[in-house]
Amino acid sequence: MASTIPAILKPSKISESEGVSMGTRRNYQRTSNKNDSPLHVLPVAERLIDYTLDLTDNAKRFPKRVRFSITNKIQGHVMAIYDDLLEANEIFPIRTEADRTERLRLQRTALTECKKLLHMIELSKKRTYIDKDTFDYWTKLTLDVKFMTAKWYKAEQDTAEAIAPSDPIPESV
Repeated sequence: MASTIPAILKPSKISESEGVSMGTRRNYQRTSNKNDSPLHVLPVAERLIDYTLDLTDNAKRFPKRVRFSITNKIQGHVMAIYDDLLEANEIFPIRTEADRTERLRLQRTALTECKKLLHMIELSKKRTYIDKDTFDYWTKLTLDVKFMTAKWYKAEQDTAEAIAPSDPIPESV
């Protein structure tokens, strides 16, 4: 069976400079470090979208009879994850408590969509639409997005707690 690992993650030997010209998306993904900041979740979510769409658009893996029941839900979850993360990222600078609340809500929604996607991936394996290697890789991509989003969410909560006003100090009479 053909490998299900996308070509962007396999080493390229086209030229001495890793076969990638400067400024390409592949080069950007290769040089970005996932551990730098929780805000680097968007390129990882893009990789998840690319992989998911490549996989679910393949009629040999997901037959047309499950297009509406399973495939569309999977694609909807992965798109919702990216949409929520992008919307949360666009709420910057945070000027009001409503901004902060909305940003945290969008991050929580993205985390919930990750859980829903993981369930659909597991269902796809149980129904034998995907093999074990595909299941492992797809789950890893989803968990990368989930953990990075959770890290971002926690950082936002910690920041909110750090700047939250403490109990007012009573004035002495």
